[in-house]
Amino acid sequence: MSARVRALLLKYFGQSLLLCPIYFASALLALQLTRFNGGVAIVWPAGAVLFSALAAMPHRRWSAALLLCFPAGALAIGLRGFGGVHTLPLTLAGLFEAWLAASLLRRIAPRFTRFESVRDVASFLLVAGFIAPAASAFIGAWAAHGATGIPFFNAWRDWFGAHALSLVTFAPPIFLVLRRRRLDTAKFNRERLPEALILLGAVCLATLATFGQSRVPLVVVPLVPMVAATFRLGRIGAVASLLVLICGGLIGTMTGHGPTMLLHLDMATKLLVLQIYFACVVLILLPVAAELESRRRLMQNLRDAEALHRLIVERTGDVIMRVNIDGTLRSVSDAGARLWGYQAEELVGRSAYDLIHPEDEQAVFDARFQALCEPQGTVAVECRVIGKDGGSTWVESHMCATLNRRGVPNGTVSIIRDNSARRRLIENLAHEANTDPLTGLANRRAFDRALARDVAEGRDSCLALFDLDHFKRINDVHGHATGDRMLTLFATLLCGTVRAGDVVARLGGEEFGVLLRDVSLEQAGVICERVRTRLAESEGRSVVGELVRATVSVGLTRLSVDLPVEEAFRQADAALYSAKRAGRNQMAITA
Repeated sequence: MSARVRALLLKYFGQSLLLCPIYFASALLALQLTRFNGGVAIVWPAGAVLFSALAAMPHRRWSAALLLCFPAGALAIGLRGFGGVHTLPLTLAGLFEAWLAASLLRRIAPRFTRFESVRDVASFLLVAGFIAPAASAFIGAWAAHGATGIPFFNAWRDWFGAHALSLVTFAPPIFLVLRRRRLDTAKFNRERLPEALILLGAVCLATLATFGQSRVPLVVVPLVPMVAATFRLGRIGAVASLLVLICGGLIGTMTGHGPTMLLHLDMATKLLVLQIYFACVVLILLPVAAELESRRRLMQNLRDAEALHRLIVERTGDVIMRVNIDGTLRSVSDAGARLWGYQAEELVGRSAYDLIHPEDEQAVFDARFQALCEPQGTVAVECRVIGKDGGSTWVESHMCATLNRRGVPNGTVSIIRDNSARRRLIENLAHEANTDPLTGLANRRAFDRALARDVAEGRDSCLALFDLDHFKRINDVHGHATGDRMLTLFATLLCGTVRAGDVVARLGGEEFGVLLRDVSLEQAGVICERVRTRLAESEGRSVVGELVRATVSVGLTRLSVDLPVEEAFRQADAALYSAKRAGRNQMAITA
């Protein structure tokens, strides 16, 4: 045989080579020690061995395990079982049982060997304790009936009881042995090892007291240390306790000791009763261990989540705030204290609305009401928060509802971020979009909006257009820098002459516009004339210190609801150019 062939065979059958002799030995011992009156074996650990091995190995290795266990099982049955032609169906029945149980559990509960939840335990008990042995019992009962004439129902009942109890009893401890990863190793560290030894020692003593004598039935005594080991050590404590109990119980019973010896029944029935006892203990411990493991993992997840939450709360620059349904503050992260000047303890118990700027209270109330009405959503709102020093800070808050056990909202949690820089940026951009960069006055866009609004509202206003005379000559003679100085000088003079409620804008170049509000045409004319005369009397300086003078021409018109904005501009512009044609440095009013 070539080395390549040997390597392939070893790779394919390697994991099953050890399984074969173990399966043979467990089957042979069961047939030798627990088969009475020519019937089926009352205890069948071989099925649990094969089932556990299949559950622990990859599916692609199953065929090799079944092929190797077939001759082993047939040999054991041929030596100590029925023998003859019935060896084949009995062997196939045992293999089929293990294959069916492993296949079904792989589908409905892939992680059942860990017994991490009650669902895993329930699935294991349903399949291994009922479905698989019930199905294989039909084959086994037919073969036993054909071999010895045992009534079919009696043979089916004995097979089903023996195999179901054996799978439920022996499989969980074998899972622990076969699993190659550490299980609950934290329970058996150096610090917990003395406790584990004490608890398992107590299980050994209780088992010895129960199965080392046959005078007093102490079947409940082992449960006390076994339950204690399960609570303290988890799944491994439960499985280790079961191993001690099963080994001690079987040895004691087979040597004529234990509580079953008090029964006036044959040995087969006594072993059946013993397996029922073992199965009941398994049904008590495994669900408890699974539930404890589930809660342990839940608590660990909660601790991890709490640690992550604490890290986020302590390290993030955002404020995390929890508010009760009545609006009182339940908790505020330290970032809130740093941002608003408070200590976190100062805020707890206060109304959250005490921190909100009065102008923003309604917006915050509406957003919070929406969050409580739509628990699955998140609501964002911008508002101003009043700090301890009385100053206000713009913030952006994202809030969602918190729910109680019944799923009913009982408050909100908000993540709040300082929004001052963004608000300043928005305000600056809005200001720049509506402001002339040279003079600081409103630009044409802002002036048009104000003019249209006044016309639409029917306010008693007037429109005045100002244009500096011979401005091109100033630029040509003194330079553009001096021209900019004159524009700034006139803008300052204009703002200082008109009233606070009027709108002053640079419309472009050397042209300015003023929206004179709530005045008659005559009053507006007086204001415009004052502007013209003040500029004529003013003196400017060039960049080199030369004296520069300038004058301005003015066009004035009255606004009305019936007069479109474009027409108002056209009339004021016509009046302006009328003043220009008349010699400049004067005002013209639309007739």
